[in-house]
Amino acid sequence: MMKSALVKTVLAAILLTVPTVGSAQTADAVGPTRAVIRELIEKSFPELAGETIEVKPFESETDFFKSRFAIDRFLTFRRPHYVIFVNPEVYRRAAPADGVRAILAHELAHVLYYRRKNRFELLGLAALASPGFTAGFERRADLEAVVRGYGEGLKSYRRWLYENIPAAAVGAKMRDYFSPAELDAMLRVLGADPLKIDVWRRRVPRNLADISK
Repeated sequence: MMKSALVKTVLAAILLTVPTVGSAQTADAVGPTRAVIRELIEKSFPELAGETIEVKPFESETDFFKSRFAIDRFLTFRRPHYVIFVNPEVYRRAAPADGVRAILAHELAHVLYYRRKNRFELLGLAALASPGFTAGFERRADLEAVVRGYGEGLKSYRRWLYENIPAAAVGAKMRDYFSPAELDAMLRVLGADPLKIDVWRRRVPRNLADISK
């Protein structure tokens, strides 16, 4: 009984951090996002073929995409499905197309992570409240997107992102995700030594010094 209550509390806390928006703001964001997700799965994430991934809109001043697993199926032990949330502002503010593809590759990397974990392992996502865990979790998804060919797009997205969120939020983004400078360094290193990716998968770089080691 206590375990069931804990599961519900933790998962509710994870999911309630994503405020959804009304239907009037949906069509111009959800449709294009679904199309890109289908393209990415076909070209770069074949492991996710056949998985159910919903797309829903949400509001935020600092985030434009998020991914989650569906809580109802988690609690009833049915086959899970996943949700990618899109902030309609990402299209209204003309985010670069290659950047949108790259950040959606990042979100699909999260979905792949969820898919590979069992229900109780996913409870570890409660640790997202910790800045240290968040940085490792997000940078690992960035790394997966880089491995699959979206490093340049991530650079493009991050440059756009820094100009489209409050200045006070930029520092946290640079802490939790690879910056354009870090992505440049990673791409240079991988160009010279592709096997370096195995080192980074074991220990995700947290800064330029880690990338250069």
